[in-house]
Amino acid sequence: MLKIKAFLLLIIATTTAYGGTVTGTLQGPSGLPVKNGTLNFVLQQAGLIVGAGSVVPTTASCYTSADGSVVGLPNPLTLPSVAITYGSGTMAAGIYYVAFTFYDASFNLTLASPELEVQLTSTGSLIISPPATFPPNAVGMTVFAGTVSGAETAQGNSTGSSGTFVQNETPVTTAITIPAVNATACSIAFNDTIIPYSGYNVSLISSSGNAYPGWPQAWQLNGGLSGTVNVSNGAPLWNGTTIYPQPILAQPLNHGPQSISGVLNMTGYNVLNVGALGVGTSTPAWPVDVENGFINSSGGYLFNGGAGSTGQCLVSNGTYFGPGSCGTLPAIFYQVVQGNGTLFAQQPQINFSARFSLANDVPSTRTDVDLATTAVTPGSYTNPNVTVDAYGRVTAATSGPAVPNIEPLIINSGICTTAASAFANCSFTVTWPSAFADGNYALTCTSGPGQGTNAVLLGLFVSNQTATTFQITLQNADSSGAGATTVNQINCIGVHP
Repeated sequence: MLKIKAFLLLIIATTTAYGGTVTGTLQGPSGLPVKNGTLNFVLQQAGLIVGAGSVVPTTASCYTSADGSVVGLPNPLTLPSVAITYGSGTMAAGIYYVAFTFYDASFNLTLASPELEVQLTSTGSLIISPPATFPPNAVGMTVFAGTVSGAETAQGNSTGSSGTFVQNETPVTTAITIPAVNATACSIAFNDTIIPYSGYNVSLISSSGNAYPGWPQAWQLNGGLSGTVNVSNGAPLWNGTTIYPQPILAQPLNHGPQSISGVLNMTGYNVLNVGALGVGTSTPAWPVDVENGFINSSGGYLFNGGAGSTGQCLVSNGTYFGPGSCGTLPAIFYQVVQGNGTLFAQQPQINFSARFSLANDVPSTRTDVDLATTAVTPGSYTNPNVTVDAYGRVTAATSGPAVPNIEPLIINSGICTTAASAFANCSFTVTWPSAFADGNYALTCTSGPGQGTNAVLLGLFVSNQTATTFQITLQNADSSGAGATTVNQINCIGVHP
């Protein structure tokens, strides 16, 4: 078992030196993120890394996190596998919460597994085993534990797919809390670093084991030894489309399309012999085909290279649009509607509900809007806790009676057994799952189904109440048929005023 100080160590292996990084978010056909999916990369033919001679693995896997982002390790989706041992360790009796994450060679963590609640009825320890399905790229798992649900902190690590972690002392609070994101990276050999140059066949499998429609796909990953491909910008398909950084080719294979992810600066040179120029469209049909935005984004439309005359409008003569007279424009009044400082989408009308009253103030050329009054006379409404005005608004309020804190508890483990004699008794301590404010609460306990028949239970008594624990004592009846008394279940309820 590695303890907290081991968190700062570099464990086992280093990342692949020639690996590029695949980032971004994957979405399914419905437009929703692909949660906890698996990306399987199969190289179309075997190859070597340029300049290194290392053989590239023909298969590799990456994954998606809960938000659909591409990551290097999957999030654990199963509950922790926990065994309890008594008589070893120093963990106090009580209820504990356990979760775990996977970590990679750079100690980046995944999201945490579902939380498991574990109850120790006496001093002992917990043994946390790796899940049956262990990711091939994971170095080990980090165990999180605590006494408050959702507030677990890291307690230590295990190594490998068979390494277990032993929690043999009460969890301590550390600075490492449950991660909010999966920080592992999808690192894979990019195709432009492999000889011979080929692509990947990529499949996408859902968390339930089903293939997504439209997959598998043929991908080419370009960018060099430390490149990055962001799939949020689109899949890097093996169809001649090139994603840069990479030099623009004067004669690409089969005149395939090329793209530039950034600003293109011609440094004063012209663009010649353009068949069709598309602005906002990938399929232009005219010499200049504009579907989105202004033709001249800085100033508007230019006619024959000029800006026209002041007061002219773009009008139609039935054949084409050109500059012309705007005519006499009417006075336009436009009112912007806001709600709490935020603009609302404009509609032809604005409507006030029946909770408002409207009245035109003709001399002031305005419309007054006010709250509609109710039938209540100010001060006439009486209630021990609420006071309202003529508009029905609450102007004063006080708290009502305090609600008691009620805690039910079913005890079906850790129950003691009496000796086989008349009036023999035994006692054991019970811990509340949620503590009371103090020990001043009403407590009732009764034996449930499953009482043994060798002896008759004379009494079940409770004592030694504290905010967190209390004691139960079981006692046999007289010597008639005396034997050991066993109780399989005890039902308790505590009420704190």
